[in-house]
Amino acid sequence: MLKELIEEFGRDVMSHLFTIRPRPKTPLKAFEKALKQANLSKSEEELIEYIRYTGCFTQVSLTQALKLRTKPPALSILCRICSKIGANFPEHFAAVRQWSMEVNEYGISWDGDLICSTALNIDGKRLTPEAGTTQYHTFVVHQELFQGLN
Repeated sequence: MLKELIEEFGRDVMSHLFTIRPRPKTPLKAFEKALKQANLSKSEEELIEYIRYTGCFTQVSLTQALKLRTKPPALSILCRICSKIGANFPEHFAAVRQWSMEVNEYGISWDGDLICSTALNIDGKRLTPEAGTTQYHTFVVHQELFQGLN
């Protein structure tokens, strides 16, 4: 269905999918419990704390701020962390992965959608190189998981 919509209406249809198919909100208490049960390494905990504090990031900004090596890519590390966390509340993680697949223009789920998703500009366009809106994929932490104002 998504491919047909994109063919008929173009890539702008992606911005409307978030209205049509709302994201499964992550229960904060369940997330915090799953986070503790994930047995993350110190560097993995730092990555999660950093993005939850900053709220908005790119792979480049994440790599620079945390002084990460370029391989494996920071977004791959984030996906692995999200898989570890998601394993501790599998029903919600499955719902997030299903939503992720449904809103992805290629029908691919991204485990990072547990914590954050691609940012949209005021016109509802994704902040990605493919959309012609920014040099790097820009991500925003889900509001219920953001801690930058605490």
